[in-house]
Amino acid sequence: MTLQANSEDLKNLLLEKNEPIIIKSVLKWDMLNWTLNDWKTALNNEEMEFRCGINEKTNQPQWERNTPTLKGDFEYFLDFTEKNEKKWLYFDYKQLNAWFSNNEKLRQEIDWSSLGFPDIKPDDSTIWIGSKGAHTSCHMDCYGFNLVHQIYGSKLWLLFPPEENLKPTRVPYEESSIYSKFNFFSPQTDDFQGNTNKCRKCILNPGDVLFVPHKWWHYVENLETSITINAWCPSKEDDEERLQESIVQFFIKQMSLLASEETDALLNPNMDELIIENDSSSFLDTLLKCKDICSKNNKNKRGKRERELTKREVEEETRLVSYETIPVLSKEDFILFLQQQSNRFHNSIDVQKNTSDNLELIDSITNPQVINLIKDILLKHVR
Repeated sequence: MTLQANSEDLKNLLLEKNEPIIIKSVLKWDMLNWTLNDWKTALNNEEMEFRCGINEKTNQPQWERNTPTLKGDFEYFLDFTEKNEKKWLYFDYKQLNAWFSNNEKLRQEIDWSSLGFPDIKPDDSTIWIGSKGAHTSCHMDCYGFNLVHQIYGSKLWLLFPPEENLKPTRVPYEESSIYSKFNFFSPQTDDFQGNTNKCRKCILNPGDVLFVPHKWWHYVENLETSITINAWCPSKEDDEERLQESIVQFFIKQMSLLASEETDALLNPNMDELIIENDSSSFLDTLLKCKDICSKNNKNKRGKRERELTKREVEEETRLVSYETIPVLSKEDFILFLQQQSNRFHNSIDVQKNTSDNLELIDSITNPQVINLIKDILLKHVR
């Protein structure tokens, strides 16, 4: 599909959409033309941290705790990738407010204004660099919506609406991410019978921008060496989502105290400091502050429009923009895809599954349906 649009029109298109769309060739970043050698020069031998996983069939998702960290520069990454087909490396979810802070060559390239988001700066963006097979386990993001710009290589995306039953879990716990228990990298087809029938599948290529609406499930896999830059944009639901997340964190903290020997199974590695080193009272304080913010917002919003579209005072020149929606796979095509994902591996590795009464208890207590109910009751008491 095409439309005649300026940047504000594109922004409003995204704000009004409640389904994923791909916008073609709107962000004209010069880095789209960079070769891997250009990237090597641009990243200037800076040491990076990669998760290392395996290109093998496993009986459960390759959770972060089970993927060791390797360190090296971009040249190390390229050399490792060439010599280790059975393993993948992923420099994933690296926020540019913490990485490449002095790299002006990289940072000056990042400009989201053509999509109508001039306020998104390099520090608000995140970079992902990975080899073939590197992937992000299926999950949904609790905050905002996502703009994903594919820079180099190609990437497979599976997307599902929030209501799909993908067996949500908060174990392992990652702040603002709800994982699915399903393993899409090397799936067992029987696990999916009757659970989902609204999968959307696409492949992102350089220059594509994918819009991922609020709380849509997604599984992402590199089909080759791939570089991606994305940004999360705030949405009207975020305050109540933060309240729900503070409730989850409070329960996770209590369980970490009661079952300290199971912390490795309970938390993603990057959550150790947040959960373990803060005391329970700080989590309770955060919860109550989030509740107060939601209460005030709900009172202020009564009678007001929830989402305001924007318009420039000075009209911007329009251009022809190409975009496409992503069709839902038929049930037969979805099962065929799962079979192809599974059959590409000949060796199977059993990863010990972390199960215990404690973990099952916290998994039940932090189920999104339970947390949403607690949130609603909390807010009902103050309305």
